[in-house]
Amino acid sequence: METLFEDIYTEERDRVNLAAHCFDKRARVWWKRVKQDRSSDLPPINWEEFRRMMFAEYFPDSDKRKMREDFRKLKQGNRTVREYEREFTHILNCVPDVSTTEQDRADCFVRGLRPGVFRLVHAFKFHTFAEALDRALWVEHGNACEREEREASEKDKGRKRRGGGFGDQSGSKKPPKYPRERSEGREVQRCVFCGGDHRATQCEHRRGRCYECGQVGHMARDCPRKAPFALPVASAPAIPGHYGGAPPMVASTGRALAPRQPEAARSAPSGRVYAAQVEEPAVADDVMAGMV
Repeated sequence: METLFEDIYTEERDRVNLAAHCFDKRARVWWKRVKQDRSSDLPPINWEEFRRMMFAEYFPDSDKRKMREDFRKLKQGNRTVREYEREFTHILNCVPDVSTTEQDRADCFVRGLRPGVFRLVHAFKFHTFAEALDRALWVEHGNACEREEREASEKDKGRKRRGGGFGDQSGSKKPPKYPRERSEGREVQRCVFCGGDHRATQCEHRRGRCYECGQVGHMARDCPRKAPFALPVASAPAIPGHYGGAPPMVASTGRALAPRQPEAARSAPSGRVYAAQVEEPAVADDVMAGMV
């Protein structure tokens, strides 16, 4: 209001009436009460008295003390430098006596800055509040640019990790296009009990069953599906012949033992006889030797 009065060159005697004309609601009621309570013997209210009455009604000393305390505790927090400056200036306009010099205002403003801005601003010496504000705005802008570059770099690294990077330098492994049917050059063994991808000896259903065919009633070494074992022809041992046919096996006790039968699944090895030894017949006691 005072700025308007200065711009339109309002005279001192007209300022009170023009200001009262702008009152609304509660302020208009208050002004009517003031005029009614004022004695007619007193001179008209001038502008300075009007200001004191207005501040006493709407801005008492208790509010001033509270604003002074808020000014000492004022911090930037999560606000921008410009938002912090607006509140700082508002309190100074309401209680100008809280900071009377430009140097004191600059120091109070710098002390309330956020740590990330304060560290780069307080090293400079400022003589005016405007200089401190300008430096704080520049530091805030630089910090914002640095933060954007760092976030962009981190996002780029994240995309490279997810996308596999460039060439063979990536540490990520892509799944094979076709599943491997062989492991280390050998065909994957299927369990004969359940058909799973594990050995028969590792199956939970292996008790009492053959490890070769999965059937019950015999062991793996007696399995009829097992491939017969045959000795090579060149390495097969020679079988000695016996005069007058195959003699029965005789134990040391003199009793005849039945020959051992070969296993059902194993075929008798065949071999080539290279030499046969025939025992000489014993000479009878009743034969006489001599010359006739």
